[in-house]
Amino acid sequence: MLERVSCVDKFRLKCCQSYDVSQANAWVAALIKYRIKELDLSIPVKHSTDHVLPWDLFSCRTLVVLKLGTKFLLNVPASVCLPSLKILHLDSVKFSDDDSVKRLLVGCPMLDELGMNECVGKDACVIHICAPVLTKLRYRREKKNYLWGTAEVSGYKIVIDTPALLYLELIDYVADVYLVKNLKNIVKAYIRIAEQYDETNSKAITDLLMGISEVQCLHLYNDCTEIFDQVKFYYVKAVQKIDSELPIFHNLTSLVLSAGYVGWEWLSQLLAKSPCLESLVFEEGYHIEFDRDEYDEEDDKRLHWNPPQNVPSCLLLNLKVIKFVNFLGDDGDLKMVEYFLRNAEVLEKLIIQANGTVGECFDMTAAALAIAEQQLEVTTKLLMLPRGSKTCQIEFVILRHKLGGSVSPY
Repeated sequence: MLERVSCVDKFRLKCCQSYDVSQANAWVAALIKYRIKELDLSIPVKHSTDHVLPWDLFSCRTLVVLKLGTKFLLNVPASVCLPSLKILHLDSVKFSDDDSVKRLLVGCPMLDELGMNECVGKDACVIHICAPVLTKLRYRREKKNYLWGTAEVSGYKIVIDTPALLYLELIDYVADVYLVKNLKNIVKAYIRIAEQYDETNSKAITDLLMGISEVQCLHLYNDCTEIFDQVKFYYVKAVQKIDSELPIFHNLTSLVLSAGYVGWEWLSQLLAKSPCLESLVFEEGYHIEFDRDEYDEEDDKRLHWNPPQNVPSCLLLNLKVIKFVNFLGDDGDLKMVEYFLRNAEVLEKLIIQANGTVGECFDMTAAALAIAEQQLEVTTKLLMLPRGSKTCQIEFVILRHKLGGSVSPY
């Protein structure tokens, strides 16, 4: 197949049919000889055998893009030489030992983008990401087991040392340790950590946030905020002491909270530690779902919005845009909106987005009328709330959701 060509720029193979490891490795070896630049492989192998790649791959000087998936076992040699590699994506691969990732990245001095999705270790539970010029990092591990064939092993650790990093996406179960350093240039971070409640997790989350404290745009998903607030509350309740404290986010201008429940006490602290915040988005609105029979008065205070005693400086000086998505217009929603409207002295726009579901057989004229009445009622309540900013505009939108269909604004 390759006999008549002198070089191969790009080779991509994704299939469902299983192949022998020796056959697939023969292809890889041939491609290396033809100075391959982009290699994308996702090959199921026979008999559920781990696919150990040939070591020649780790010394391919022409390789610029490498994407591997489906049960490759990275038995990384002691010496790696991939001087041209800029993009590396690993999907469901296995590492042979704790130093595999570290050895691999040391041999990639020009690596700009790294993606790791559901990667596990055969004997490894330490992920060491050290890359001097890396600007984009996506790390996703939503499955609980991080050791191959093992569900419960302590010592899971993530080390990130990437001084040029601009974008971080971290979707993970809580590691025992997050060691994040030298992220002085980070612009955007998306953090989603699955929930497991104890003081060790709280320390890990705090260390993670400390490591990204220079970030400009931060997106925190539900699980991450729940962990910190639940751990902080129950640990304080038990021993009246906790070491975990939020860092100061000096550069943070945009904060997105994708949470139906955000530990509201924690939110007050986060705002206080974000003096330059200009944009605040609640992607899931204000929702509290819990069994009242299982909570006491202290729990109830924590789960509902209780305004901080001192107004955070960002509200007084910098916060210009606030957006609520999935707004219900109930007392909880209005109480929080009222607080922000009253205290955000330089607020320019408050965006309220509500949802309306319309059945396929529903009279669209009646639906439009009902939604218009709802919009008028909520808008009237909003317009009557006192405002700290004389220039603030309120934008209220109801999205029409057709059952099984598209979404469109009225």
